[in-house]
Amino acid sequence: MSSEITVCNLALSHIRGGSINALTEASIQAQQCKLLYPILRDMVLESVPWQFATKIVSLAQLTEVEIFNYAYAYQYPNDCLKIKRLIINWETVNRTDSQFYGTRLPAMNTEAPVPYQIFNEGGVRVIATNYSDMRIEYTSRVTDTNLFSNQFIMALSHLLASELAIPIVGANEGRNFKSDSLKQYSMMIKAAAAGMMNEQYAMMPDSEFITVRN
Repeated sequence: MSSEITVCNLALSHIRGGSINALTEASIQAQQCKLLYPILRDMVLESVPWQFATKIVSLAQLTEVEIFNYAYAYQYPNDCLKIKRLIINWETVNRTDSQFYGTRLPAMNTEAPVPYQIFNEGGVRVIATNYSDMRIEYTSRVTDTNLFSNQFIMALSHLLASELAIPIVGANEGRNFKSDSLKQYSMMIKAAAAGMMNEQYAMMPDSEFITVRN
């Protein structure tokens, strides 16, 4: 099982910066980890469409909010770090008999990404669009370290190490540790992004040869 302390100590090990037992310690290591960890965690979450952080939920409409040039306003999810897309709620499309297949094709679900804009209304973020009954796919702020993938933990530890290097081990040696950790972080993020792409599957639309006959 991983924990914030585990990730912080992993980061400290990359720069030979000792270890901590709690973020509440009076040591410089604990103070810097407590300051940097939540910021860098969110940055790494936003950097790649991590599957463990992806959510699709229905948006709550704000009927009392009016946005100029938009028909609908929705509440911005509290745990949303990055919007991937808005989706018109699942719509069933009935397809007629197809001469190409010779049988009636089953109904299928389609998702339609839609345009939107983010506004600040009274200090609250609001999502505005011209479509009703919306869902949102987004990267959520995950704080439970037990949900983190191993790739995420390693990437976060290296990014954290890069920021801890100079404050913990000093400017001279710290610069080298910082550079090395940033290189490792970049490599891991690229590998994670490639892995996410390979694991995704999306139904391809029918060719025009098929759809023109429906």
